[in-house]
Amino acid sequence: MKRNFFNLVAVAGVLLGGSLTASAAERVTVNVPFSFVVAGLEFQPGHYTVDESTSGVLTVSGGGRGAFVTTIPAEFKSSAPSSLHFVTDGHEYHLVGVQMEGELGRAIDSPSEHKLSIGSR
Repeated sequence: MKRNFFNLVAVAGVLLGGSLTASAAERVTVNVPFSFVVAGLEFQPGHYTVDESTSGVLTVSGGGRGAFVTTIPAEFKSSAPSSLHFVTDGHEYHLVGVQMEGELGRAIDSPSEHKLSIGSR
């Protein structure tokens, strides 16, 4: 059964944005008012730090949890303010992208499912 996904952008929750260094990474602190999923882990509503490295690795930490995922370039506008991008199926919100102010947007790279078969001789 095909699920309908709705986009939600959490822009208002950005409390602090800025560059850690000119070439190392970007970091924002956000207050996310709902539960969400990153890398298969559920995060409760609360304050989170989101770091994006120059190599495209996104780290989400807070509430005693942390996760990291790889990202790919996305078609979010570079003139947009810092924001997190979520989709929902009506039951869960999934973090699918990030926009750091003044930078090109990044989408979370969702690898397709892989099946590994093990045989014996």
